This record gives sequence, C-alpha cells and structure tokens, in this order.
Amino acid sequence: MTEADVQKNHQNQWLEGPFAPIDQEVTVHDLAVTGTIPEDLDGRLLRIGPNPVDPENPVTYNWFTGNGMVHGVRIRGGRAEWYRNRFVKDDQVARNRGEKRLRGPQQLGGGAGYVQDNIVNTHIFPHAGKTWAFAEAGVLPVELSYELESLAKSDFKGTLNGSWTGHPHRDPASGELHGMSYYHGWEHVSYQVLDVNGEIRRTVDVPVHGRPVVHDCALTQRYAIFLDGPVAYSDELLKQGYAFPFMWGFDYPTRWVLIPRDGGDVITVEVERWAVFHMLGAYDRPDGKVALIGASYDQLFVTDHTGPGERPGTLNLFLIDPETRKTQVEILDDQPQEMPRMDDRITGDRFRYGYFSSRDQGLSTLIKRDFDNETKETYAYGPGRFGMEAVFVPRTPDAAEDDGWLMTYVTDMRTRTADVVILPAHDLQAGPVATIHIPHRVPIGFHGNWIPDAELQQQRKAMGL
Repeated sequence: MTEADVQKNHQNQWLEGPFAPIDQEVTVHDLAVTGTIPEDLDGRLLRIGPNPVDPENPVTYNWFTGNGMVHGVRIRGGRAEWYRNRFVKDDQVARNRGEKRLRGPQQLGGGAGYVQDNIVNTHIFPHAGKTWAFAEAGVLPVELSYELESLAKSDFKGTLNGSWTGHPHRDPASGELHGMSYYHGWEHVSYQVLDVNGEIRRTVDVPVHGRPVVHDCALTQRYAIFLDGPVAYSDELLKQGYAFPFMWGFDYPTRWVLIPRDGGDVITVEVERWAVFHMLGAYDRPDGKVALIGASYDQLFVTDHTGPGERPGTLNLFLIDPETRKTQVEILDDQPQEMPRMDDRITGDRFRYGYFSSRDQGLSTLIKRDFDNETKETYAYGPGRFGMEAVFVPRTPDAAEDDGWLMTYVTDMRTRTADVVILPAHDLQAGPVATIHIPHRVPIGFHGNWIPDAELQQQRKAMGL
C-alpha cells in the first residue's frame, strides 16, 4: 500500500497523516545539516515503528501491529554520514516481496497475525555486541546488520522460552537486560534476564489472572516490577478480525507485581484500575515503599480497538507499599504525555529529570520535567511538525544527569520530509544545536536508542570477541 493509497482511506487515523506508511527503502549519504553537530557524537540514532505493507482491513488495523521499519542516521566527526530505512524482514514482508523467510528458529504459532508472521516493530537495542530489533507477545527478536539489514531471528542461543519483550531495561551495573514476556497462550508472565553474552540466565514465571498486555516494566535496586493490568487478550475480538485482540477489563483485579531481583517470594500489591504502557522509572524509598512514575490511562480499548487514542492519559506517581500491599496514586500532570525517557545510566536509582512527548494546544511538544523542583520546560517543534520519543545522550560518560543532548526524529507534514533534532537537555528554550535533514518522511513510530560505536565495541570486548 502506497502513501497515496493510504491518504485516500479515512477509516483509520493510524494509517493517515504523520502515521501513514511509506513504501520505499532508501539510503542517503552526507545529509545536510543546519547548525553544528557535537563533535563527540560517534554512532547511530536508531528508531523503529509500524509501517504496514498491506493492511488487509483498515477498519480493524491496529497501530501496534504494522510491519516494522527501522530508521537510522550515522553520525561521526560532526557529520551525518548516512540515513537508511529498512523493513524488518518478517514473514509477511517476505511474502510481499516474493523472498524466502528470514532464517532462524520458528516463532510461537496461533493467535493474531502479527505473532504468526513474527512482526518486529517496537524497539532497537545494542546487546552482546549486536544490534537487535525487539517486539513482544510471542514474537522473536531479529538481529540487524550495522547497515540495518535483517540477518536472522533469534531465541538467544536456545535459552528463550519463546517470547521476549518489546521494552527491556538495562541494569547499568551489570549490563544485563531485564524484561517481562507474555503470550496469549500462557497463563503467566515471564520475568527474564538476558546476560551480557546474549543468553537468558534467569526466568521467573508469575501466574496472572487473565492474559494481560505487559509492554513495559521497571527496575529498582530491589525489584523488577510489572503491572498485571486491565488490557487483556480477547478471543472474541480475534474472531471479529481485529489485528490487536486486546480490550479493557472493567472487572480485572489490577495489581503491581514486585519480583525480588536477588530471589525470594513474589509480592503483589493492589492498585486501582489503570493501564500503564510506559514507565519512566522507579526507585526504592528509604521507608520501604517503591516510587514509580508512568504514563497512565483510566480507560483504553473499550470502543476503539485501532490504537491508544480512546481517552487522554495523565502522568501518575504510584507509591507501592510491599508491606501493606496497597498503592497510593497521585496525578502529577493531567496534560497527556507519552514515550517517557530518562538518563539510562541511573536506571534503578532515584532520578530527577524525565523527558516526554506531548501535544500543547495542538502543537507537538517535548517536555522536560524536574521532579525535585516540580517544574517543567517545553519545546514546540512547530506547525505541521511531529516529534517522537526523545533519547537522552550524556555529554560525556561521567556527565551529570541532564548534562547532555536530547535527540529525536521529527516528521514534517508540510514538506513530507523529516529531521533529526539535537537539543541541549539543560536548556530546551535555546533550541536545536543541530538539525539533520532527511529527504523523505519518517512515520511516527515507537522506540529507539542512540547507539555509540564504542558501546558495541565494549560489549564485544567483554565477550572476548
């Protein structure tokens, strides 16, 4: 389906405007730059999102299920050396192109089509010296080349139980990835730890009430945490043809699940009915409680099963008490904001700053929140321009929190082009220090990372490669 085809179809907002897919893979060298790229940046800014090759029924298409497309800009020596976009080669993409399926183990079968076709569209991570595209719900990871070509599906050398996560978190001390895995055929959620050699070293299966979506999780020094929440799998929606057969459960007994990282009994804590797809972070408080901040919704997927647009969300603080098994909820901001990021170097510890994507009076906006001073700053991308998840990049490896750059992709619907914008994190009002110009549109997508070349080299060295 071409962009022109999609723009004629007004049945699904997630196939239109800044979400509309593009149909070409391109490579562009020596990108034009306005401003000056910081000289110390040496690596790739990668992101991934849905880019459906052929949604059979736009009425039932869900944004979460589109074929994955990776976008990347390579930066070195103050130059933007290249831009590439490539489909992640799932089974549907292979069929569409008349090509062989990607090599590797067989994914879990049954359920929704995006699981059967192993559609990978959710996150990009460097790990064990490789570049990975990740998804969830029974979809296997895909290893990518440096130039973003799909190489192979993986079950982490046979150690994966069949399902990984679309949103892992790295422990800064160990370098391991922690994530929560789910699958519609399971009656549990699996907490899994991926070691620095690229093998699962720990799996804890936690029984759950239904078959919930568990997209994100949080780490503290004591716990790995997920929400056993109200958006859960529905056989009825699958029979009706919905691409993402999950719906809101008004009677679902929502709870936080705290898994001790050093072993011990799993703790469950009651919480009122919220859906929290993305968590900024969490930390242990001196009083024994856990503070967790996340983008929260009091209702989703009740009447609209095409994407997360049914009700605006809020930014919530959850104070989780493992002793009383109760949760105190505070709404920090009722301005809808999503795709939270923080300084990943302090994952598991108390943080001061968070960075969010939002809309402010119709304009796409980047928010920086200072939780110590209870203040926020904003930067608007401008009319017709839509920013995506902003990644924090420290100025130096030992720089202070918030001392660095916020890097994000911005799609421009006026010109059908895109930019990579580099902003000083400590002073959003100063505007970009550099804007890298991409000569075609980048659809609004999900997650990504800044991957310094030095990080991959360090990972390979740690593995003895």
